[in-house]
Amino acid sequence: KKQKMVAAAKKRVGNVGKRKGATVRDVPANKWVRAMAAQFKREGKIMVPTCTDFLKTSHGRERAPQNHDWYYYRCASVLRHIYLRPGTGYGGMSKSFGNKKNKGSLPESTVRAATGPLHWACKSLEGLKLIAKGKGKGRVVTRTGRKTADSVAFNAKIHRRIAGTKKAKKN
Repeated sequence: KKQKMVAAAKKRVGNVGKRKGATVRDVPANKWVRAMAAQFKREGKIMVPTCTDFLKTSHGRERAPQNHDWYYYRCASVLRHIYLRPGTGYGGMSKSFGNKKNKGSLPESTVRAATGPLHWACKSLEGLKLIAKGKGKGRVVTRTGRKTADSVAFNAKIHRRIAGTKKAKKN
């Protein structure tokens, strides 16, 4: 009688046979925005206006943002918005960043976001050469902006922490 040799099933190692890399569309929005904001803060190259401590983001808000890093998060979310919808301008972004205004006993109404912080965010991103003015209208993501956004997306997808994001241990 002949014995049959059964080959052991080979396990895949790493990313062999799988698509490598990730884009902004492959990662949940909150994870990507948090990772991109951390990178903006860590690099320290982004221009932050002096009035961000007391500035409201919309006239529908009651107070200024409580998070001191809110401007980095807004810049990251603006970059994501332009990445997903090229050619969008301040008006379209103010609609999507808008909120409901509480008018007491009256029914609440939808209001747009202030365009000033959106303008400053776009200027900061243009200073880093991540976005540029579109040919027809609005803003578009540049080649370096797309490369940066996709590399952050890949790191966020595989849960990689970039050096410098953890707080150093005290001895």
